[in-house]
Amino acid sequence: MKKLLTYFLIVFCFPACFLLPQNSLAAEHGIEKIFYLPKYNAVKGVESLNKNWQKIDIIAPQMHIVEFVGASAKITGGFGPKLKKAISDYKLKVMPLIANANFSQKIMHQLLISSYEQDRVITGLVYLAKRDGYIGWQFDFENISYLDKDLFSAFTEKTYKVFKEKGLVLSVVAVARSVDYEDTNAFKNWSGVYDYKRLADSTDFISLMVYDDPNSVGPVASIDFVNKTLNYVKDKIPAEKLSLGVPLYYWKWDMTAGKKVGSGLYSNIINIMANFRYQPGFDKTLGASWISYSYGNKNYAIWFEDKNSFEIRLDIIKENNLRGFSAWLLGGEDPAIWSILAKNN
Repeated sequence: MKKLLTYFLIVFCFPACFLLPQNSLAAEHGIEKIFYLPKYNAVKGVESLNKNWQKIDIIAPQMHIVEFVGASAKITGGFGPKLKKAISDYKLKVMPLIANANFSQKIMHQLLISSYEQDRVITGLVYLAKRDGYIGWQFDFENISYLDKDLFSAFTEKTYKVFKEKGLVLSVVAVARSVDYEDTNAFKNWSGVYDYKRLADSTDFISLMVYDDPNSVGPVASIDFVNKTLNYVKDKIPAEKLSLGVPLYYWKWDMTAGKKVGSGLYSNIINIMANFRYQPGFDKTLGASWISYSYGNKNYAIWFEDKNSFEIRLDIIKENNLRGFSAWLLGGEDPAIWSILAKNN
């Protein structure tokens, strides 16, 4: 809490200190632009898709899961009619995510220890991709024990071999880290399972989730966190296989209690600005915008992503010759990012 309060004093009491090749799948015009569309934000996501589809290279809906019915793995989920229509109307490249249901560690371990169930899942993924015209799939398996690292890598390698034979793309969502090992929950149950080099060798690319910094007391992911992560993986993931995960949401802090109390989308920021007296700012060093306001005898700070933080990440992508970006989530973005993308086409 002391660290958080110090952060508050620095940021909000001194506003004057802050200023406003290898893969044929890569976008021909340069940066490959992937946008995620989760089921819970489908309505807003499709609305944004209808307006901005020309600036999107791949749409990646998070609407399919692997679950177990007894001892048998089963793929469930699918797209709603409005998303299907947009995909058809605009002839979009689609790479759905496949996730473990509720990010259950038990489900994932059960899958990883059964070669037979893995084969059934792989067969199902190939069938759905061919039936519905997907370019491939992205593994969004999360909350896996670091002790299952080799099992997860082997499953990915097996899937990649089959996908290559079937002409499908395989990519992996990976939680970011910048250390080989640390005795934390963030490592043991989230980031530690990903063998970046081995996964890079057995996928078309990796979408590295360089956000949700576990040590942050402000932004979802500071530029320092981004740079440390990229420096750590530079000899593990080739630049042309690295899609930078870009957050399009905010973290809210209760400055009175000194703790994070929520997250949300850019549209919520607009509502707060319309209904509360607030102090705005942009921290150039951390690469994120913020507002502070009071409500119910408490002080709040929100660190959020907008066109400024988005453009900084585009610069990092270009400076490091990365494949492109994977943005979470479509329909939650600052609308001004689309003009930034138009400028960078």
